[in-house]
Amino acid sequence: MSDDYSTEAFLVLPFPEPGHVIRRLYRHWWTVENGTELERDRIKDRPAGRPWDPATLGTNGERLELWRWLEEVVRWFNHEYAWDTSQVIPDCWSEHPHLVHEIAVMADTRRRAGSAPNSGALEEWHRVCVPWFLGRMRDSIKAHCEERHQAWPARARYARHVSQDAVNLRNLRAMEDVQAVGFRSGDPWVDGHGGDRINLITGEVQNEAEKEALEREAEERQQLAPGRDPLPLEPKTEAEPISGGPATD
Repeated sequence: MSDDYSTEAFLVLPFPEPGHVIRRLYRHWWTVENGTELERDRIKDRPAGRPWDPATLGTNGERLELWRWLEEVVRWFNHEYAWDTSQVIPDCWSEHPHLVHEIAVMADTRRRAGSAPNSGALEEWHRVCVPWFLGRMRDSIKAHCEERHQAWPARARYARHVSQDAVNLRNLRAMEDVQAVGFRSGDPWVDGHGGDRINLITGEVQNEAEKEALEREAEERQQLAPGRDPLPLEPKTEAEPISGGPATD
């Protein structure tokens, strides 16, 4: 970490290295890509998050270490590459999900370029990754967060997009389109969940697996029916006299 020692005399600062938890994830995926067949077989069933895609990290330890590493990467990038104010990653970057995704990828590509055996990957990172990242950041942030973080300008539009009325309307339009294709092609059946086949015109639902299971059960019942023992008859008993009747000799 750059705070652990004086960097005043450095012409350039070293790229921050991730912690051991993130390095272990990178080692996992390096083995998946470059390991021997035996090494890949040993880890093929182990779940592992991808640091370049933060949403895939499933433990609090992985998430915490990733956020710390990305914080150092952003600080490093702003010191080494941001000459103009438009090139500075805003301090509220964690409030912008699109920047979190971009920074995670940028950090990953820079880490890999820095460990390459030659300068080719690093030259491509300077020539392609950095300009593209800065361009996308400027297009998405514009001047919204120059002085302070501003609320998400598209919040109202997103809320309208995920509202139930908008979802229902899109679903209706999609179903109308599918039905039109069914009419035109003469095949109104579409695949549903669990093996269901749904007729979009009549609403009929068919499931071949369930149908076959029911037919097998019916056949088994028919096969067992002739061999069943008849139900036992109730034993006959002599009629008992009704209490309170006339006495007989």
